[in-house]
This record gives sequence, structure tokens and C-alpha cells, in this order.
Amino acid sequence: MSIIYKRLPVEEISLDELREKEDEEDESTHFEYDLGLYCKMDTEAIGLRVDLSRLFKQDVFTNNEKKALVKKLADLELTTTERKAFQRALVKLRNFYFN
Repeated sequence: MSIIYKRLPVEEISLDELREKEDEEDESTHFEYDLGLYCKMDTEAIGLRVDLSRLFKQDVFTNNEKKALVKKLADLELTTTERKAFQRALVKLRNFYFN
């Protein structure tokens, strides 16, 4: 048995027309985000990851501290030894940022 698909013609519409259809009073629209035309960038998180990768490459942290930081950033549960390593890594990070 074959499946018969209904073919619909593509209707081209500009983003301005989409904005008018959504809300004539409000200039902001969610269509751009739904269509993937714009994306929100979390520059703070990107900067933090760049700093961490640079510190990882410079061997500022021990292997256990690296593993603990990565697990914490992934929202995984830490064991007692990993929690202690994470605390040591936090002290090193505070010293790096505030000194």
C-alpha cells in the first residue's frame, strides 16, 4: 500500500508581512526565532568556557579538578572527592579572576 501525500504549494511571504500578521502594534516578533533566522547568544557563558579551556591548556587545574568542573558544568552529581576537588578549583578560579 502506498501513501499518497498531499502537495501544497509554497507561499513566499516576507518577514515584514509576518510581523503585520502577528501584531500590528508590536514591532518584536517570534517568527524570526521560530524560523531560525536569529539566535540568542549567551556571550557570558561563551567567555567563561573560553577562559576555562585556556586554563585547562595551561595546566592550572589538576586532572581531578578538571573532571569535577566538567561534571559540575554538565549538572551531574559529584562524589565527595569530586566535591573537594571542585572546591579547590573554585578557589583557583577566584584567585585567577580577582587577582
